[in-house]
Amino acid sequence: MKAVVLMITALSLINMCCTNTLARDFTAQQESEKPNIVIVISEDMSPRIGAYGDEVAHTPNLDQLAQEGILFTNVYTMAGVCAPSRASLITGAPPHRTGLQHMRTADQKYIGVPPANVKAYPELLRKKGYFTYNDVKTDYQFVKGVVDIGPFTIWSANGDVRNPKDSLLPSAWREHDLQNKPFFINLNPFITHESALFMPDRTPEYLRGMNHISAAIRSNYTFKTPKLDSIKVPPYLVDSNQTRAEIARFYENIDIMDQQVGSVISNLKADGLWDNTIFIFTTDHGDALPRSKREGLVSGIKVPMIVHIPEKYKPDWMPDNGDHEGRLVSFEDLAPTILGFAGVERLPYMQGHDLSKNAPTTREYIYADRARMDSADLRSYFVMDNNFQYVRNYSTVPNGSSIGFRNILSSSNDLNEGNKNHTLTAIQAAWFTDKADEELYDLSQDPNQLVNIANNPKYKSVLNRFRDELDNWRNQGTDLNLIDEQTLIKDLANNHGEQQKTLPPVAEIDQVTGKLFITPRTSGASIGYSYDQQVWQVYDRSFIPNKKKKTLYIKSVRYGWQESNIVEVTF
Repeated sequence: MKAVVLMITALSLINMCCTNTLARDFTAQQESEKPNIVIVISEDMSPRIGAYGDEVAHTPNLDQLAQEGILFTNVYTMAGVCAPSRASLITGAPPHRTGLQHMRTADQKYIGVPPANVKAYPELLRKKGYFTYNDVKTDYQFVKGVVDIGPFTIWSANGDVRNPKDSLLPSAWREHDLQNKPFFINLNPFITHESALFMPDRTPEYLRGMNHISAAIRSNYTFKTPKLDSIKVPPYLVDSNQTRAEIARFYENIDIMDQQVGSVISNLKADGLWDNTIFIFTTDHGDALPRSKREGLVSGIKVPMIVHIPEKYKPDWMPDNGDHEGRLVSFEDLAPTILGFAGVERLPYMQGHDLSKNAPTTREYIYADRARMDSADLRSYFVMDNNFQYVRNYSTVPNGSSIGFRNILSSSNDLNEGNKNHTLTAIQAAWFTDKADEELYDLSQDPNQLVNIANNPKYKSVLNRFRDELDNWRNQGTDLNLIDEQTLIKDLANNHGEQQKTLPPVAEIDQVTGKLFITPRTSGASIGYSYDQQVWQVYDRSFIPNKKKKTLYIKSVRYGWQESNIVEVTF
């Protein structure tokens, strides 16, 4: 929490809407054949945007983005909670195939270790000449925590949680030396996070810092507060003034986030980069509210996605600006698509659809999975198409099991008190009962997924089709959800029960060509090199070193392991 405290102090000292910019020449980025790419991944938010038909939302900047780009109406994450979802997004693989499926490995005092062949797609971009930047959240499980930057090979530069400007969707291309490269920038607005709904009188002392962060951000913006009678409360939540006020606060925070996104877009345009930049807006999973976040149902995994693609990069299939696109899209598709737009080959394990192609394959199904959520074992698998969603529960523990972080919400308190006092409706009370082994929902007739039709004979053929599809999906790769988490932790450690350490790489200068070749000694390790141990480049292929520098430093890291020792190569 030390970093959080430092950021709180700094936030109180400045006007966060102001950003000092350095004079930069963006000619290289404007003239590059490869597009610049910016992806904004907001926190904990379903499509609560005016352009999606939400009449309460005040989102003029995102609405304008929808006019200048394409609004996707059927986009889904691979998990309904941040850490597994972000792990799957950055690796391009479902979390249960990489061992990153449990909610926040750091909370269980270990670091996830994906298979040796798994790489973060920004590292692949960086190898092929991109400047890569992340701000501020990482949370992809093979790191020490929410904002730990992780393997040094992924990002050319990173936001700093102690720097208040880095929590406001900074225009990072203005603040960093891009090294004459096209850029890939990943921005993560915090203000829509679940914790920004916490009220101080309900927040435990150890989490009060989160109250201060959201309050500091909010104090620098003006926003619209919706009237409580305009709020639509879904039937699985208690319709109380407290719940309505919490949802209203959610809309206020969405308004702030919209302003932050608008600032990034305005600066791209002002710097002459808009026509050379692919801009993607989405969120890491569904709403922060109960029966949305941490769920694999539609309310937990359906997200907005609005994409601006300059005409010179737009594939043939893509509709005109201002149009809606209804094809099924999974977060599994984003890594191959971004790599495709950048002209970078995907890795063989990435099975998503590359939407940068002129005629991409049409997706028939969306898949998601779930494992431990805090202390609750909620292991389930989810498959859906345009009409139905199928759920197989390997843990029948109630979805409404007590989760400390979620219990801080007023809406959770209303549910918990109602369950205790037996005042809930049958729909609301069902959240607190043991789950069935199987669930099936007709999404056209039951969009809130309140009626399980798995035992309805009328849907027997549909049920069998989804059973087969789930089994086929699980058979396409390893399923590390089969391994008990404590066993998984032991398997990842060395003989002393400690985090493994990457072996240092080996280098040699070819006596004929004078090129330096570097190879790892640990399978799957990524390699970096530096002349000053400050700026590290990612090694992709042999090169002729700058011998005027006398010494080159090299090191390597396998994801989830400690970095190797640094090796000096002298000339």
